[in-house]
Amino acid sequence: MVRESGISATKPIFPLYLLPSLKLPFARRHSVSSSSSSSASPASSPDTTPESSPPRGSSIPKPPITTNKRLARTAPDTIRCSTCSADLALASQIISKGFTGRYGRAFLVAPPAPPAPQTLLNIRVLRNENRQLVTGWHVVADITCSSCGTKIGWKYVDAKEQSQHYKIGKFILETERVVTFRNWEDIPESESDNESDDEAGDTVEKEDGGDDEVVFDSDDDDECEDIFAGVWDPETVAKRRSNMISRRGR
Repeated sequence: MVRESGISATKPIFPLYLLPSLKLPFARRHSVSSSSSSSASPASSPDTTPESSPPRGSSIPKPPITTNKRLARTAPDTIRCSTCSADLALASQIISKGFTGRYGRAFLVAPPAPPAPQTLLNIRVLRNENRQLVTGWHVVADITCSSCGTKIGWKYVDAKEQSQHYKIGKFILETERVVTFRNWEDIPESESDNESDDEAGDTVEKEDGGDDEVVFDSDDDDECEDIFAGVWDPETVAKRRSNMISRRGR
């Protein structure tokens, strides 16, 4: 007599409910019948563009018209605080770049021409004090940036020696605390050509005039020696420059 075994010969049922239910968006491809191709509009032709191209009648955007531009200086150079970038003076107010301050090289800067206030922009002048410098005893007042409070140099209030009186009323700006900023912008060539023509016209008028104000040239060694000695004179400088021009023309 055969004893029945308790093990079933059928495979166990896998619990499908344990699998995650994933719903994938399968796109069903529609078959194109021959009847649909035969019922095409009469405006269509075998030379039609692909489906990715824009339909007929739609305006194709045109590329923007680019104008030729070039860099140009649209504003004068300025001296700024290196900490907060506050404007202090124009670069044209620099008389000399050969002075020495607390932290190294320094600029000797003149105040703006009258009737403007005889001071620099965005500065705070501290109290006067006697100070012995390389060129002797002077009465100076430290100046700080009014925006960030950084000490940027000093102002000459008085000088003991007669040869140093040309410094009175002028300012020392430390090159470690200030920077020279040049303003460059992209402008169309047409505008830059007009500006260059205007500048050329201005220079011609100045050459014809002859009554223009003579400005100190810090790149001229003779003028630097004259101003350090306190004998710089606009009439003498004008005669010297006219003699140099006449020598070059020969």
